[in-house]
Amino acid sequence: MSEYRFRILFVDDEEPILSSLRRLMRRHDYDCWFAASGAAGLEILEHNPIDLVISDMRMPEMDGAQFLSEVRKRWPFSVRFLMTGYADMSATIDALNQGGINRYVSKPWDDEALIEAIEEGLRIRKLERQKKKLIDQTREQNRELQNLNKDLEQRVRDRTRALESRTADLQKAFRQLENSYDSFVRVFSSVIASRPHLVKGRSREVADLARRIAQHLELDTARVRYIYYAALLHEVGKLSLNDDVLGRSETQLTYRDLAEYRQYPTLGEMALMPIRALRPCAELIRAHMEKMDGTGYPDELAGEDIPQGARIIRVARDFVGQQTPLLRDPPVTPVEAYDSMKERSGRFYDPEVLAALEPIVNQFTLEPQNDGTGMMLPISELRPGMELTRDIVSANGILLMVKGTVLNDSAIKRLSRMSWEDRRHLKVSVTVPAGDVHTNEE
Repeated sequence: MSEYRFRILFVDDEEPILSSLRRLMRRHDYDCWFAASGAAGLEILEHNPIDLVISDMRMPEMDGAQFLSEVRKRWPFSVRFLMTGYADMSATIDALNQGGINRYVSKPWDDEALIEAIEEGLRIRKLERQKKKLIDQTREQNRELQNLNKDLEQRVRDRTRALESRTADLQKAFRQLENSYDSFVRVFSSVIASRPHLVKGRSREVADLARRIAQHLELDTARVRYIYYAALLHEVGKLSLNDDVLGRSETQLTYRDLAEYRQYPTLGEMALMPIRALRPCAELIRAHMEKMDGTGYPDELAGEDIPQGARIIRVARDFVGQQTPLLRDPPVTPVEAYDSMKERSGRFYDPEVLAALEPIVNQFTLEPQNDGTGMMLPISELRPGMELTRDIVSANGILLMVKGTVLNDSAIKRLSRMSWEDRRHLKVSVTVPAGDVHTNEE
C-alpha cells in the first residue's frame, strides 16, 4: 500500500498568486488543488478530502473569513491558514474567531517559511489522525478486557501493559497538540506587538513575570497557563484604537484620550470571547486594569471581586511598564518601580501579589537572559538537532521562532538570514545533543 499523500487546497482570486504557488508546490510531494474563489474552493472540498486549506483574506463575494468559517462548519478537521498582504488586524481577528484559523501567513511570503508552516500544519493534522487511531484502539482494547475471564490473569497483565504504552503515546500526542496551541498564542501576541504606532507594553516580559508570580503563589497548572496567555494577549484591545492614542504613553494622554484608551480591556475581552478556549483569558483581560480600592476600570471592581489572575497581571504589567516609556518618562529601574508600587499596596495592588513579586525584583531585566537550561551560541555554531530553549525575537519585537523548535538546515539558514537583516550578532539559547558541542572555545 502506497504512503498517504497529504492534500492541500489554495484559494486566491489573483491568478499570478496561484501560478506562483503552483510552481512552488511542484517541488514537494503533496496533492494540490487551486481555486480562484471561495465558491470554487467549496466545490473542490465537496468532492475531495482536503487536509489543509490556505485562503487569501481579500476576495470578492466571499472573503477569507467567510470562506474559512464555512470550511470550519462543514469540514472541521481540516487545518486552516489565512494568507493576506493587508495589515488589517480587525479582519484577522474576525477570521480567527469565525474561521478558527490555525496560522496567519503574510504576503509576500518566504518560500521556505511557507513550506515549513505547511509542514507544521500537516503535522497537526497527522497528530489528530494518530490521536483518533489511538483512541479507537484504546476503546477496542477496553472492550476486549471486559470479555476476559478470571483464568486469563496473565493476559490481563499483558493487556494492561499494552494499554499503559498506548496511554503514554496518547498523552504525548495531546502534549504536542498543546505545544502547537501555545506556539499559536505566542505568535498571535507577536502580531499584536507588530502594530505600527503602538507604544509597546512588552507583553512577553509581562507574561513571563505574571507566570513566575502565579507559580510563586502555588496556583494550579491550568490557572497559571490562563494567566500567562491573558498577559500575552492583554493589549489585543488596543488594536481597535486610533494611531494618535496608540503613539503616546499613558502619562501623555489627555482626558479625552483616556476615555477612548480605557475601552481597550473591554475591547480585548470582546475580541477573544468567541474563542472558547480563551474565554477564561478574556475575563482576566477585562479586569486587569481594576484597582484594589475600586477606582480602576472598566467595572470599578474592588478587593476580592477582582479575579486573582487579573490582580497578578496588573502588578506584572505596571512593574514592567514603569521600566519602559509606557508608564514612566524617563523609565525607572526595577527597584525604583517596585518601591513606587509598594507605596500603593492595598490601594492599587494586591499586597499578597506584591509580596510574591519582591524576591524577583533584583533578578529582573528586560534584556533577554539565558535561563540556565541551554547554551548561548552564535548562529555560526548551530547544528541540526539542537532545540531552542527560548523564543527568538527580532529587534522590533517580532517573534521569529518559538521555544521548543528543533533546528534543521533550513531553520538555521533562516536564522542566519534574519540575523543579517536585523543587523545584529544574534545568539540563541539551545540544548545541545551529547557529543555534538562544536564551538570556537574548543
